[in-house]
Formats: sequence, structure tokens, C-alpha cells
Amino acid sequence: MRRLLCLLLILLVWPRPAFAQTDPPQWLERKTSYISILYPQGSEAEAERYAGYSDPIYEEVTAVIGYRPAPPLTLRIYPTKELYQQVNPAARYLEGIVAHAHTGRREISIAVQQTIGMSDEELRNNVRHELMHIIAAELSDGRLSTMWQEGIAQYVEVPTSQSGYKIALLKQALENNQLAPWRTLDSAGAVYDNPALGYPQSWSMVSFLIQRYGMARFLAFLEALRTASGYRSALSQAYSLSAESLESEWMAQLPTWIDGGWKQAPSVAFDQASIETAIAAGQYSEALAAAETALTIKDDPAIAALREQARKGVQAEDAAAAARVALLEGRYAEAKTSIEQALPLFADLAQIERQKVLNDYLQRAEQGLKAQQLLETARRDLNGIRIVAARKNIEQAANLFSQLGDSNGRSQAEELLKSLNLRLKIVGIGLIVLVGLGLAWNIDRRRAMRKRMLPL
Repeated sequence: MRRLLCLLLILLVWPRPAFAQTDPPQWLERKTSYISILYPQGSEAEAERYAGYSDPIYEEVTAVIGYRPAPPLTLRIYPTKELYQQVNPAARYLEGIVAHAHTGRREISIAVQQTIGMSDEELRNNVRHELMHIIAAELSDGRLSTMWQEGIAQYVEVPTSQSGYKIALLKQALENNQLAPWRTLDSAGAVYDNPALGYPQSWSMVSFLIQRYGMARFLAFLEALRTASGYRSALSQAYSLSAESLESEWMAQLPTWIDGGWKQAPSVAFDQASIETAIAAGQYSEALAAAETALTIKDDPAIAALREQARKGVQAEDAAAAARVALLEGRYAEAKTSIEQALPLFADLAQIERQKVLNDYLQRAEQGLKAQQLLETARRDLNGIRIVAARKNIEQAANLFSQLGDSNGRSQAEELLKSLNLRLKIVGIGLIVLVGLGLAWNIDRRRAMRKRMLPL
């Protein structure tokens, strides 16, 4: 007991490390279109530097993957090692940790002090890598193991001198028969226990699956993990092949991949099926971004043709959206013009359901135009004192506006009807006055005639 008390006393008075005494910084914010960059005072230059990286990297990575996490995401800059180690204690014991992703908060943390000496592309790769961790976690509902997480995060990086170093390590492991079976590498801590092998091997595995079977299948694998019992079951669901078969295929092609296949840029230019799938699903913006990214790396006529389809789809969607807004605001002529622009585009894309919706919009636009024309005719009828015709046109217009749910148009019709009723009222009063005056004059005239006819 005495020893326990002495130990507690020592812990209480023992000097604390300097990092524990560091006051938490006051975070400032620098926003981009997709990223909220948080940084302490004094790190403005670094914040601006990463602000220049963030949006292009977001567009690039999401185009490759075919999935866009909802913005904003957070990128937090830690200017000192001590501050960074408070949020990532593993960095105290493992060399080379310069960034990490908190997938639950959708936050990327950068240890700026540890990135000193890195090339500009290596700094960008840090952001690509951690952003991919966030995307992979979202797609798999947080059930993607380290082996696959690190593999896909490396896949979206741009090759640098560090990539060549990893390939050399992997080649040595292959020659010495030191590669880990997938089941072994997937066990807890295996990648981090031997990162010199775990990282390049996991990269080669993901690259194999994507280059051989396409990005769409790999995304299906990630999504299957949400409900699968493990990665082996998810692979079987996504690829219709056993994990053992896929592992054998990976091993067979690994020498070729090491000899240069790894240099194949991570682009959907090699995944035509993903773009076609996006177009078929009506995801034209995503398909267009993916096709344009692919074509910057490799000129492919098939991808160029898909890009034109996607561009046509974006134009059709924009026109359809403009039509919806115009209909809601009662701008029926503009709505009709937009619909007539969108219909042939959707016809070329064989989007039958979208054509049906737009044809319904077209009927509504024509109905609204008819109601507006009836009101204009009623106004002219009122000016020409054609009261009966004006009332009929106003009532028809009000009924059409009601069917369209156009309260503003119906209000105009009701105001015009009030104006008509007021005119009728004025006219009625005028007629009564005229009749009264006529009767008075007639009575007066008869009295005068009667006086002249009386005998003297």
C-alpha cells in the first residue's frame, strides 16, 4: 500500500512533457469550394499554400474514383511536431508520419514541420492519400481494413521518387519469397508492423484489381463490405471470383506490374465501363469530369465519344433544371424554350423516362401560356367593352392557373375579374341614373303638355 501511495505521489509531481503544457491553438479558417482549412495564427502562408492544392486535388481524386464526398471537408494544419503529436500519438514512436485522416470527422491533419524538404508533388500526395482514406471509409461504411485502405490511398497518388523506392522493396520481397498472403496482411497491425512490405504490397494489390477489372468493380467491393462478413466475402460478391483466385491472378501479374505497370496513371481512362455506367445512371457531371481527367492523360477516341455524351447530358440537365424553375415562377415561354432544348438531347441519350417527365413539363408550360393568353384577350375585351367575352376568358384562365398551382397567375385573373365587376357596377349605376333622369324628363315633359292642353 505504501509503495502504491509513493507511486501515485511520484506521478503527481513528475514533470510533464512539454507538449502536454502547450495551450490549444485558436483555429482560424480559410475556405475553398470544397475544403475548410483550419490553421493557427502565424500559419497563414501554409493555409494559402494548401488552399491552392485542395480544390484541384478534390476534383482530380473524385473524378478518378467516381464518387464525391459532400463538401466541405476539413484540412487542419499543425505547425509544430508537439501539436501534431497531441492528436496523433503514434507519430511520437513511428518515423515518417506526416499526415492522417480522421474519417469520422472527415478531417485531414497535416504535420507541417514533418513535411519540410518534401517536393511539391509529395505535399500534394499527402492530401490525395488522406482524402482517399475519407472517401474509402464513406463508401465502405468504415469497414475497410488497413490493407485495402493503404492500398487505395497510394493508388491515387502521383508517382514520385518515393514510389520507385517502394517498388524496389517489393521486387526484393518477391525475389526472396517474402510476400505476405492476403489473409496474413489483412490481420490487425500487419501493415504497420512491416510497412516496408505492407505499403507497397497493398498498393500493388489494389492497382491489380482496378487495372484488371475496372474502378466500378472496386467500388462495388467497397460497398459490399458494408454488409459482408469480411473482405473475402466482399471480393466474391463484387468480382464473382474467390479471394484465392484473385490472389493467384495478382501474383501471376506482379512481375509485370513491378517492371513498369505501376507507372500507369490512376485514371478512369482505363475504366471506360465506369463512365458508361455513370452516363446510363444520368450522372452526367461525374461522367464528364471523369472523361476529361482521363483524356488529359491518354487520348482515347472511345473516352472522347463518352465525353461528348456526358457533355450533352449536362446540357440537357441544365435545360431541364431551367425549365423547372421557370415553371415554378410562372415564366411559361422560357420554360417551353428550355424544354424544347432538352428533349432532343435526352432523346439522343435514350433517356426515355426523362423525356416523359419533360413532355409533362411541356404540357404544363403550354397550359400556362394558354392561361396567360386568355388574360391578355380578356384585357383587350374589356377595353372594347366586350364584357361577356372578357368574363368567360378570365374564368377559363383562373381555372387553368389553379390546375397549375400558379397562385400568382390566379391572383392576376381574380384582380381582373374584380376590375370587370367594378366596371359592371359603375355601368349599372350609370344606367340607373340615366333611366331615372329619363323618367324625370318624361314626367316633366308630360306635365308641361298637360298644362298647355287645359281650357282657359
